[in-house]
Amino acid sequence: MASIFKQKYTVEGKSGKRIRKQSKYWYIDYKTAEGTRKRVKGFKDKQATSQLAAQLEKEAELAQAGIVDKYKEHRKRPLIEHLADFKASLVNRGTTEKHACLVHNRAKAVIENCKFALIADISASKVQRYLAERRRNGLSIRSSNFYLQAVKQLCRWLVADNRTAENPLAYLTGQNPKTDIRHARRALSTDELDRLIKSTAKGQRHSGMTGKERTMLYTLAVSTGLRASELASLAWQSFNLSGSTPSVTVLAAYSKHRRDDVLPLRSDTANQLAGWKAEQKANEQSNIFAGFRVNKAAKMLRKDLEAAGITYEDDTGRVADFHSLRHTFISNLTRSGASPKIAQSLARHSTIGLTMDTYTHIGLYDERAALDSLPELPSFDGDKNDENKAVALKTGTDDTSVVIDKSAYKPAYKKLTKNAYFDSDSMSANGNGVEHSRKSDEDSKSLSGGLLGNKQVQLSPPVIGQKEKAAGGFEPPNNGFANRRLRPLGYAAIPNSRIS
Repeated sequence: MASIFKQKYTVEGKSGKRIRKQSKYWYIDYKTAEGTRKRVKGFKDKQATSQLAAQLEKEAELAQAGIVDKYKEHRKRPLIEHLADFKASLVNRGTTEKHACLVHNRAKAVIENCKFALIADISASKVQRYLAERRRNGLSIRSSNFYLQAVKQLCRWLVADNRTAENPLAYLTGQNPKTDIRHARRALSTDELDRLIKSTAKGQRHSGMTGKERTMLYTLAVSTGLRASELASLAWQSFNLSGSTPSVTVLAAYSKHRRDDVLPLRSDTANQLAGWKAEQKANEQSNIFAGFRVNKAAKMLRKDLEAAGITYEDDTGRVADFHSLRHTFISNLTRSGASPKIAQSLARHSTIGLTMDTYTHIGLYDERAALDSLPELPSFDGDKNDENKAVALKTGTDDTSVVIDKSAYKPAYKKLTKNAYFDSDSMSANGNGVEHSRKSDEDSKSLSGGLLGNKQVQLSPPVIGQKEKAAGGFEPPNNGFANRRLRPLGYAAIPNSRIS
Protein backbone atom coordinates (compact mmCIF):
# COMPACT_ATOMS: atom_id res chain seq x y z
CA MET A 1 0.00 0.00 0.00
CA ALA A 2 1.15 3.52 -0.75
CA SER A 3 1.37 6.01 2.10
CA ILE A 4 1.32 9.80 2.06
CA PHE A 5 2.94 12.02 4.66
CA LYS A 6 4.64 15.31 5.29
CA GLN A 7 8.34 15.28 5.98
CA LYS A 8 9.36 16.68 9.32
CA TYR A 9 12.56 18.53 10.06
CA THR A 10 14.04 20.73 12.80
CA VAL A 11 15.40 24.25 12.55
CA GLU A 12 17.01 26.57 15.02
CA GLY A 13 14.65 29.32 16.25
CA LYS A 14 15.46 32.91 17.05
CA SER A 15 15.86 32.06 20.73
CA GLY A 16 18.36 29.35 19.86
CA LYS A 17 16.01 26.53 20.55
CA ARG A 18 15.42 23.88 17.92
CA ILE A 19 11.92 23.95 16.50
CA ARG A 20 10.34 20.96 14.75
CA LYS A 21 8.47 21.76 11.52
CA GLN A 22 6.91 19.86 8.66
CA SER A 23 7.07 20.36 4.91
CA LYS A 24 4.43 22.22 2.96
CA TYR A 25 4.19 19.40 0.41
CA TRP A 26 2.88 15.91 0.86
CA TYR A 27 5.14 12.98 -0.06
CA ILE A 28 4.28 9.51 -1.38
CA ASP A 29 6.01 6.28 -0.45
CA TYR A 30 5.09 3.31 -2.65
CA LYS A 31 6.43 -0.03 -3.94
CA THR A 32 7.75 -0.03 -7.53
CA ALA A 33 7.40 -2.81 -10.11
CA GLU A 34 10.92 -4.01 -9.22
CA GLY A 35 9.85 -4.48 -5.59
CA THR A 36 11.78 -1.53 -4.11
CA ARG A 37 10.33 1.33 -2.06
CA LYS A 38 10.37 4.77 -3.64
CA ARG A 39 9.56 8.26 -2.29
CA VAL A 40 7.96 10.84 -4.59
CA LYS A 41 7.07 14.48 -3.92
CA GLY A 42 3.32 15.15 -4.17
CA PHE A 43 1.23 18.31 -3.90
CA LYS A 44 0.25 20.74 -1.19
CA ASP A 45 -3.26 19.36 -1.40
CA LYS A 46 -3.66 16.06 0.42
CA GLN A 47 -6.48 14.78 -1.78
CA ALA A 48 -4.56 15.44 -4.98
CA THR A 49 -1.55 13.67 -3.49
CA SER A 50 -3.73 10.69 -2.57
CA GLN A 51 -4.94 10.46 -6.16
CA LEU A 52 -1.35 10.58 -7.43
CA ALA A 53 -0.37 7.84 -4.97
CA ALA A 54 -3.19 5.62 -6.21
CA GLN A 55 -2.11 6.21 -9.80
CA LEU A 56 1.54 5.37 -9.08
CA GLU A 57 0.58 2.23 -7.23
CA LYS A 58 -1.67 1.10 -10.07
CA GLU A 59 1.03 1.71 -12.67
CA ALA A 60 3.50 -0.32 -10.60
CA GLU A 61 1.08 -3.24 -10.43
CA LEU A 62 0.43 -3.11 -14.17
CA ALA A 63 4.15 -2.89 -14.92
CA GLN A 64 4.82 -5.86 -12.68
CA ALA A 65 2.22 -7.82 -14.64
CA GLY A 66 3.86 -6.76 -17.91
CA ILE A 67 0.91 -4.73 -19.11
CA VAL A 68 2.56 -1.30 -19.12
CA ASP A 69 6.08 -0.05 -19.87
CA LYS A 70 8.24 -0.52 -16.79
CA TYR A 71 11.04 1.49 -18.43
CA LYS A 72 8.91 4.63 -18.60
CA GLU A 73 10.93 6.63 -16.09
CA HIS A 74 14.27 5.72 -17.67
CA ARG A 75 12.99 6.71 -21.10
CA LYS A 76 12.26 10.20 -19.81
CA ARG A 77 15.77 10.76 -18.44
CA PRO A 78 18.34 12.50 -20.66
CA LEU A 79 20.80 10.09 -22.28
CA ILE A 80 23.73 12.10 -20.93
CA GLU A 81 22.64 11.19 -17.39
CA HIS A 82 22.61 7.52 -18.32
CA LEU A 83 26.08 7.95 -19.81
CA ALA A 84 27.39 9.39 -16.52
CA ASP A 85 25.95 6.42 -14.65
CA PHE A 86 27.56 4.10 -17.20
CA LYS A 87 30.99 5.62 -16.57
CA ALA A 88 30.52 5.23 -12.82
CA SER A 89 29.63 1.56 -13.27
CA LEU A 90 32.84 0.99 -15.25
CA VAL A 91 34.92 2.41 -12.43
CA ASN A 92 32.96 0.51 -9.77
CA ARG A 93 33.56 -2.84 -11.42
CA GLY A 94 37.34 -2.36 -11.47
CA THR A 95 38.10 -0.58 -14.74
CA THR A 96 40.84 2.02 -14.47
CA GLU A 97 39.83 5.66 -14.47
CA LYS A 98 41.80 6.22 -17.66
CA HIS A 99 40.01 3.47 -19.57
CA ALA A 100 36.60 4.49 -18.21
CA CYS A 101 37.17 8.07 -19.40
CA LEU A 102 38.28 6.81 -22.81
CA VAL A 103 35.13 4.70 -23.32
CA HIS A 104 32.92 7.50 -21.93
CA ASN A 105 34.37 10.12 -24.25
CA ARG A 106 34.03 7.92 -27.34
CA ALA A 107 30.39 7.09 -26.57
CA LYS A 108 29.70 10.75 -25.78
CA ALA A 109 31.13 11.85 -29.14
CA VAL A 110 28.75 9.51 -30.97
CA ILE A 111 25.74 10.59 -28.89
CA GLU A 112 26.34 14.30 -29.29
CA ASN A 113 27.15 14.21 -33.01
CA CYS A 114 24.12 12.01 -33.75
CA LYS A 115 21.97 14.31 -31.54
CA PHE A 116 20.62 11.53 -29.33
CA ALA A 117 18.73 13.13 -26.40
CA LEU A 118 16.80 10.13 -25.06
CA ILE A 119 17.18 6.35 -25.21
CA ALA A 120 14.42 6.20 -27.81
CA ASP A 121 16.47 8.47 -30.11
CA ILE A 122 19.31 5.97 -30.54
CA SER A 123 19.34 4.83 -34.18
CA ALA A 124 21.69 2.31 -35.78
CA SER A 125 21.51 4.00 -39.19
CA LYS A 126 22.51 7.37 -37.72
CA VAL A 127 25.50 5.81 -35.96
CA GLN A 128 26.58 4.15 -39.22
CA ARG A 129 26.22 7.43 -41.09
CA TYR A 130 28.27 9.34 -38.51
CA LEU A 131 31.12 6.81 -38.45
CA ALA A 132 31.20 6.60 -42.25
CA GLU A 133 31.55 10.39 -42.41
CA ARG A 134 34.37 10.27 -39.88
CA ARG A 135 36.19 7.64 -41.96
CA ARG A 136 35.85 9.76 -45.09
CA ASN A 137 37.47 12.61 -43.15
CA GLY A 138 40.50 10.48 -42.24
CA LEU A 139 39.50 8.34 -39.25
CA SER A 140 40.99 4.85 -39.49
CA ILE A 141 38.83 1.75 -39.49
CA ARG A 142 40.38 0.59 -36.22
CA SER A 143 39.50 3.88 -34.50
CA SER A 144 36.02 3.78 -36.04
CA ASN A 145 35.54 0.33 -34.53
CA PHE A 146 36.58 1.66 -31.11
CA TYR A 147 33.86 4.36 -31.25
CA LEU A 148 31.30 1.75 -32.27
CA GLN A 149 32.38 -0.59 -29.47
CA ALA A 150 32.00 2.19 -26.89
CA VAL A 151 28.44 3.17 -27.84
CA LYS A 152 27.42 -0.49 -28.19
CA GLN A 153 28.82 -1.17 -24.73
CA LEU A 154 26.66 1.66 -23.39
CA CYS A 155 23.54 0.13 -25.00
CA ARG A 156 24.32 -3.31 -23.59
CA TRP A 157 24.65 -1.78 -20.14
CA LEU A 158 21.29 -0.03 -20.50
CA VAL A 159 19.66 -3.41 -21.16
CA ALA A 160 21.55 -5.18 -18.37
CA ASP A 161 20.65 -2.44 -15.86
CA ASN A 162 16.93 -2.66 -16.74
CA ARG A 163 16.79 0.78 -18.29
CA THR A 164 15.53 -0.36 -21.69
CA ALA A 165 14.15 -3.54 -23.17
CA GLU A 166 16.42 -3.99 -26.18
CA ASN A 167 19.73 -2.93 -27.68
CA PRO A 168 19.08 -0.78 -30.78
CA LEU A 169 22.69 -1.23 -31.98
CA ALA A 170 22.92 -4.99 -31.52
CA TYR A 171 23.21 -5.82 -35.22
CA LEU A 172 25.96 -3.31 -36.02
CA THR A 173 29.41 -4.81 -36.59
CA GLY A 174 32.82 -3.26 -37.10
CA GLN A 175 34.81 -3.37 -40.32
CA ASN A 176 38.00 -5.28 -41.04
CA PRO A 177 40.91 -3.16 -39.73
CA LYS A 178 43.44 -5.16 -41.79
CA THR A 179 42.23 -3.37 -44.91
CA ASP A 180 43.24 0.01 -43.48
CA ILE A 181 46.46 -0.37 -41.51
CA ARG A 182 47.87 3.07 -40.75
CA HIS A 183 50.73 2.06 -38.47
CA ALA A 184 52.20 -1.29 -39.49
CA ARG A 185 55.03 -2.38 -37.20
CA ARG A 186 58.03 -4.53 -37.98
CA ALA A 187 60.39 -6.61 -35.89
CA LEU A 188 64.06 -5.74 -35.66
CA SER A 189 66.50 -8.17 -37.21
CA THR A 190 69.30 -9.73 -35.17
CA ASP A 191 71.84 -7.40 -36.77
CA GLU A 192 69.69 -4.31 -36.15
CA LEU A 193 69.12 -5.26 -32.52
CA ASP A 194 72.84 -5.82 -31.97
CA ARG A 195 73.67 -2.42 -33.47
CA LEU A 196 70.97 -0.70 -31.41
CA ILE A 197 72.21 -2.14 -28.10
CA LYS A 198 75.87 -1.37 -28.77
CA SER A 199 75.18 2.15 -30.04
CA THR A 200 72.82 3.04 -27.17
CA ALA A 201 75.29 1.82 -24.54
CA LYS A 202 77.78 4.43 -25.82
CA GLY A 203 75.16 7.13 -26.31
CA GLN A 204 74.62 10.35 -24.42
CA ARG A 205 71.83 11.12 -22.00
CA HIS A 206 68.52 12.17 -23.56
CA SER A 207 64.79 11.80 -22.90
CA GLY A 208 65.53 11.77 -19.16
CA MET A 209 67.63 8.56 -19.28
CA THR A 210 71.32 7.75 -19.59
CA GLY A 211 72.68 5.50 -22.31
CA LYS A 212 73.11 2.61 -19.85
CA GLU A 213 69.51 2.99 -18.61
CA ARG A 214 68.13 2.96 -22.14
CA THR A 215 70.27 -0.07 -22.98
CA MET A 216 68.88 -2.01 -20.03
CA LEU A 217 65.36 -0.86 -20.93
CA TYR A 218 65.65 -2.11 -24.52
CA THR A 219 67.32 -5.35 -23.41
CA LEU A 220 64.58 -6.11 -20.92
CA ALA A 221 61.85 -5.21 -23.42
CA VAL A 222 63.20 -7.45 -26.18
CA SER A 223 63.92 -10.40 -23.84
CA THR A 224 60.57 -10.39 -21.99
CA GLY A 225 58.08 -8.74 -24.36
CA LEU A 226 56.88 -6.38 -21.63
CA ARG A 227 54.85 -3.36 -22.73
CA ALA A 228 56.00 0.20 -22.13
CA SER A 229 53.56 0.81 -19.26
CA GLU A 230 54.59 -2.46 -17.61
CA LEU A 231 58.29 -1.59 -17.86
CA ALA A 232 57.62 1.82 -16.31
CA SER A 233 55.94 0.18 -13.31
CA LEU A 234 58.84 -2.14 -12.41
CA ALA A 235 60.70 -1.74 -9.12
CA TRP A 236 63.70 -3.79 -8.02
CA GLN A 237 61.44 -5.82 -5.75
CA SER A 238 59.63 -6.99 -8.90
CA PHE A 239 62.69 -9.11 -9.81
CA ASN A 240 63.93 -12.45 -8.53
CA LEU A 241 67.52 -12.45 -9.76
CA SER A 242 68.87 -15.22 -7.54
CA GLY A 243 68.52 -18.95 -7.94
CA SER A 244 68.25 -21.10 -11.01
CA THR A 245 64.92 -19.64 -12.20
CA PRO A 246 65.16 -15.82 -12.31
CA SER A 247 61.88 -14.05 -13.00
CA VAL A 248 60.07 -10.71 -13.09
CA THR A 249 56.56 -10.03 -11.73
CA VAL A 250 54.15 -7.52 -13.23
CA LEU A 251 51.44 -6.47 -10.78
CA ALA A 252 47.79 -6.77 -11.80
CA ALA A 253 47.31 -3.00 -11.57
CA TYR A 254 49.72 -2.53 -14.48
CA SER A 255 49.07 -5.73 -16.45
CA LYS A 256 46.77 -5.40 -19.44
CA HIS A 257 44.53 -8.29 -18.38
CA ARG A 258 44.46 -7.25 -14.69
CA ARG A 259 46.27 -10.14 -13.04
CA ASP A 260 49.73 -10.71 -11.62
CA ASP A 261 52.09 -12.05 -14.27
CA VAL A 262 55.30 -13.89 -13.40
CA LEU A 263 57.62 -14.15 -16.40
CA PRO A 264 60.91 -16.08 -16.63
CA LEU A 265 64.14 -14.22 -17.31
CA ARG A 266 67.11 -15.35 -19.37
CA SER A 267 70.15 -16.07 -17.25
CA ASP A 268 72.32 -13.56 -19.10
CA THR A 269 69.65 -10.85 -18.72
CA ALA A 270 69.33 -11.62 -15.01
CA ASN A 271 73.13 -11.34 -14.59
CA GLN A 272 73.18 -7.96 -16.34
CA LEU A 273 70.37 -6.65 -14.13
CA ALA A 274 72.06 -7.94 -10.98
CA GLY A 275 75.31 -6.21 -11.92
CA TRP A 276 73.51 -2.98 -12.75
CA LYS A 277 71.64 -3.09 -9.44
CA ALA A 278 74.93 -3.46 -7.57
CA GLU A 279 76.37 -0.46 -9.44
CA GLN A 280 73.39 1.73 -8.56
CA LYS A 281 73.22 0.53 -4.95
CA ALA A 282 69.45 0.78 -5.28
CA ASN A 283 66.95 -0.32 -2.65
CA GLU A 284 64.15 -2.76 -3.34
CA GLN A 285 61.39 -0.13 -3.45
CA SER A 286 63.04 2.19 -5.94
CA ASN A 287 61.83 2.24 -9.54
CA ILE A 288 64.25 0.57 -11.92
CA PHE A 289 63.56 3.04 -14.77
CA ALA A 290 62.70 6.20 -12.85
CA GLY A 291 63.33 8.54 -15.79
CA PHE A 292 61.31 6.54 -18.32
CA ARG A 293 58.18 8.27 -19.67
CA VAL A 294 55.76 6.11 -21.64
CA ASN A 295 54.52 9.02 -23.76
CA LYS A 296 58.11 9.70 -24.88
CA ALA A 297 59.09 6.08 -25.56
CA ALA A 298 58.55 6.17 -29.34
CA LYS A 299 60.56 9.37 -29.87
CA MET A 300 63.32 8.12 -27.58
CA LEU A 301 63.74 4.86 -29.49
CA ARG A 302 63.55 6.59 -32.85
CA LYS A 303 66.45 8.85 -31.85
CA ASP A 304 68.54 5.84 -30.81
CA LEU A 305 67.69 4.04 -34.05
CA GLU A 306 68.98 6.99 -36.06
CA ALA A 307 72.17 7.03 -34.00
CA ALA A 308 72.68 3.33 -34.77
CA GLY A 309 72.06 3.86 -38.50
CA ILE A 310 68.79 1.91 -38.51
CA THR A 311 65.90 3.17 -40.60
CA TYR A 312 62.69 3.90 -38.72
CA GLU A 313 60.49 2.95 -41.70
CA ASP A 314 61.39 0.23 -44.18
CA ASP A 315 60.63 0.01 -47.90
CA THR A 316 57.19 -1.53 -47.27
CA GLY A 317 56.07 1.26 -44.94
CA ARG A 318 56.44 -0.71 -41.68
CA VAL A 319 57.88 1.21 -38.75
CA ALA A 320 60.01 0.31 -35.74
CA ASP A 321 58.54 2.05 -32.70
CA PHE A 322 58.83 1.06 -29.05
CA HIS A 323 56.10 -1.59 -29.30
CA SER A 324 58.15 -3.17 -32.10
CA LEU A 325 60.47 -4.49 -29.38
CA ARG A 326 57.57 -6.67 -28.22
CA HIS A 327 57.04 -7.79 -31.82
CA THR A 328 60.76 -8.64 -31.99
CA PHE A 329 60.53 -10.76 -28.84
CA ILE A 330 57.62 -12.81 -30.14
CA SER A 331 59.12 -13.19 -33.63
CA ASN A 332 62.38 -14.44 -32.09
CA LEU A 333 60.41 -17.01 -30.09
CA THR A 334 58.92 -18.37 -33.30
CA ARG A 335 62.30 -18.46 -35.06
CA SER A 336 63.81 -20.34 -32.13
CA GLY A 337 61.37 -23.20 -32.67
CA ALA A 338 59.09 -22.53 -29.70
CA SER A 339 55.63 -24.01 -30.10
CA PRO A 340 52.78 -21.56 -30.82
CA LYS A 341 51.23 -22.32 -27.41
CA ILE A 342 54.45 -21.45 -25.57
CA ALA A 343 54.76 -18.25 -27.60
CA GLN A 344 51.17 -17.32 -26.73
CA SER A 345 51.79 -17.98 -23.03
CA LEU A 346 54.96 -15.86 -22.90
CA ALA A 347 53.27 -13.09 -24.89
CA ARG A 348 50.24 -13.28 -22.52
CA HIS A 349 47.79 -13.11 -25.41
CA SER A 350 44.17 -14.21 -25.15
CA THR A 351 44.19 -15.96 -28.54
CA ILE A 352 46.80 -17.82 -30.56
CA GLY A 353 45.73 -15.85 -33.63
CA LEU A 354 46.91 -12.58 -32.10
CA THR A 355 50.32 -14.09 -31.40
CA MET A 356 50.82 -15.74 -34.79
CA ASP A 357 49.09 -13.25 -37.09
CA THR A 358 49.85 -9.84 -35.57
CA TYR A 359 53.04 -10.17 -33.56
CA THR A 360 54.98 -12.81 -35.48
CA HIS A 361 56.94 -11.44 -38.44
CA ILE A 362 58.48 -14.00 -40.79
CA GLY A 363 60.77 -12.91 -43.60
CA LEU A 364 62.22 -14.53 -46.71
CA TYR A 365 65.27 -15.67 -44.75
CA ASP A 366 63.06 -17.59 -42.28
CA GLU A 367 61.08 -19.17 -45.11
CA ARG A 368 64.30 -20.24 -46.86
CA ALA A 369 65.62 -21.74 -43.62
CA ALA A 370 62.42 -23.75 -43.27
CA LEU A 371 62.77 -25.05 -46.84
CA ASP A 372 66.41 -25.97 -46.26
CA SER A 373 65.36 -28.18 -43.34
CA LEU A 374 63.30 -30.38 -45.67
CA PRO A 375 64.83 -33.64 -47.04
CA GLU A 376 66.86 -33.16 -50.21
CA LEU A 377 65.20 -33.96 -53.50
CA PRO A 378 66.55 -36.87 -55.63
CA SER A 379 69.13 -36.11 -58.29
CA PHE A 380 68.36 -36.19 -62.02
CA ASP A 381 69.38 -39.86 -62.35
CA GLY A 382 66.79 -40.81 -59.74
CA ASP A 383 69.23 -41.73 -56.96
CA LYS A 384 68.45 -40.72 -53.40
CA ASN A 385 70.94 -40.22 -50.64
CA ASP A 386 70.96 -42.57 -47.67
CA GLU A 387 69.11 -40.15 -45.45
CA ASN A 388 66.30 -39.65 -47.94
CA LYS A 389 66.05 -43.38 -48.50
CA ALA A 390 65.49 -43.90 -44.80
CA VAL A 391 62.81 -41.19 -44.77
CA ALA A 392 61.16 -42.57 -47.89
CA LEU A 393 61.17 -46.09 -46.44
CA LYS A 394 59.26 -44.87 -43.37
CA THR A 395 56.69 -43.03 -45.43
CA GLY A 396 56.24 -45.76 -48.02
CA THR A 397 57.65 -43.65 -50.88
CA ASP A 398 60.88 -45.63 -51.46
CA ASP A 399 59.80 -46.90 -54.91
CA THR A 400 60.02 -50.54 -53.81
CA SER A 401 58.19 -52.91 -56.19
CA VAL A 402 55.14 -54.64 -54.79
CA VAL A 403 55.21 -58.41 -55.48
CA ILE A 404 51.83 -60.16 -55.63
CA ASP A 405 51.64 -63.90 -55.14
CA LYS A 406 49.23 -64.78 -57.94
CA SER A 407 49.04 -68.40 -56.86
CA ALA A 408 47.34 -67.32 -53.67
CA TYR A 409 44.58 -65.59 -55.62
CA LYS A 410 41.85 -67.56 -57.32
CA PRO A 411 38.96 -65.85 -59.12
CA ALA A 412 35.54 -66.58 -57.70
CA TYR A 413 34.22 -68.02 -60.95
CA LYS A 414 36.97 -70.66 -60.96
CA LYS A 415 35.45 -72.11 -57.84
CA LEU A 416 32.52 -73.31 -59.97
CA THR A 417 32.50 -76.99 -60.74
CA LYS A 418 33.73 -78.05 -64.11
CA ASN A 419 30.36 -79.79 -64.58
CA ALA A 420 28.26 -76.63 -64.61
CA TYR A 421 27.18 -76.57 -68.26
CA PHE A 422 24.70 -74.90 -70.49
CA ASP A 423 21.59 -76.85 -71.57
CA SER A 424 21.76 -76.94 -75.31
CA ASP A 425 18.17 -78.07 -75.85
CA SER A 426 16.45 -76.25 -78.56
CA MET A 427 14.18 -73.36 -77.81
CA SER A 428 11.06 -72.45 -79.72
CA ALA A 429 9.08 -69.25 -79.87
CA ASN A 430 5.29 -69.55 -79.84
CA GLY A 431 3.05 -67.11 -81.57
CA ASN A 432 5.38 -65.77 -84.29
CA GLY A 433 6.13 -68.94 -86.27
CA VAL A 434 9.85 -68.65 -85.70
CA GLU A 435 11.58 -71.71 -84.35
CA HIS A 436 15.03 -71.68 -82.90
CA SER A 437 16.80 -74.92 -83.66
CA ARG A 438 19.57 -76.45 -81.74
CA LYS A 439 22.60 -74.26 -81.65
CA SER A 440 25.29 -74.90 -84.15
CA ASP A 441 28.50 -76.57 -83.22
CA GLU A 442 30.13 -73.20 -82.94
CA ASP A 443 27.67 -72.12 -80.26
CA SER A 444 28.24 -75.39 -78.44
CA LYS A 445 31.92 -74.78 -78.25
CA SER A 446 33.58 -73.18 -75.32
CA LEU A 447 32.49 -69.62 -74.65
CA SER A 448 35.12 -67.03 -74.10
CA GLY A 449 34.95 -65.44 -70.68
CA GLY A 450 36.23 -62.00 -69.72
CA LEU A 451 39.85 -61.23 -69.15
CA LEU A 452 41.01 -61.28 -65.55
CA GLY A 453 44.60 -60.38 -65.07
CA ASN A 454 46.45 -61.69 -68.09
CA LYS A 455 44.65 -65.05 -68.59
CA GLN A 456 41.68 -65.75 -70.78
CA VAL A 457 39.16 -68.07 -69.19
CA GLN A 458 36.88 -70.39 -71.06
CA LEU A 459 33.77 -72.15 -69.87
CA SER A 460 33.60 -75.87 -70.61
CA PRO A 461 31.36 -77.10 -73.47
CA PRO A 462 27.94 -78.36 -72.47
CA VAL A 463 27.30 -82.03 -71.80
CA ILE A 464 23.79 -83.38 -72.14
CA GLY A 465 22.10 -85.84 -69.88
CA GLN A 466 24.29 -85.54 -66.78
CA LYS A 467 23.29 -84.25 -63.41
CA GLU A 468 25.36 -81.37 -62.19
CA LYS A 469 26.74 -80.98 -58.74
CA ALA A 470 27.70 -77.59 -57.27
CA ALA A 471 31.26 -77.03 -56.19
CA GLY A 472 31.90 -77.30 -52.51
CA GLY A 473 31.76 -73.97 -50.81
CA PHE A 474 29.85 -72.29 -53.62
CA GLU A 475 26.27 -73.55 -53.11
CA PRO A 476 24.71 -76.57 -51.43
CA PRO A 477 24.24 -79.59 -53.76
CA ASN A 478 21.10 -79.13 -55.82
CA ASN A 479 19.84 -81.73 -58.28
CA GLY A 480 18.00 -79.03 -60.19
CA PHE A 481 21.16 -77.05 -60.80
CA ALA A 482 21.65 -78.70 -64.20
CA ASN A 483 18.18 -77.63 -65.31
CA ARG A 484 19.03 -73.98 -64.90
CA ARG A 485 19.59 -72.21 -68.17
CA LEU A 486 22.69 -70.01 -68.29
CA ARG A 487 22.62 -67.83 -71.37
CA PRO A 488 25.87 -66.67 -73.00
CA LEU A 489 26.50 -62.95 -72.96
CA GLY A 490 24.76 -61.20 -75.82
CA TYR A 491 21.70 -63.48 -75.92
CA ALA A 492 18.53 -61.66 -74.97
CA ALA A 493 15.70 -63.40 -73.16
CA ILE A 494 13.16 -64.89 -75.59
CA PRO A 495 9.52 -64.17 -74.67
CA ASN A 496 7.25 -67.13 -74.03
CA SER A 497 10.17 -69.56 -74.39
CA ARG A 498 9.88 -73.12 -73.27
CA ILE A 499 12.48 -75.72 -72.44
CA SER A 500 12.14 -78.73 -74.66
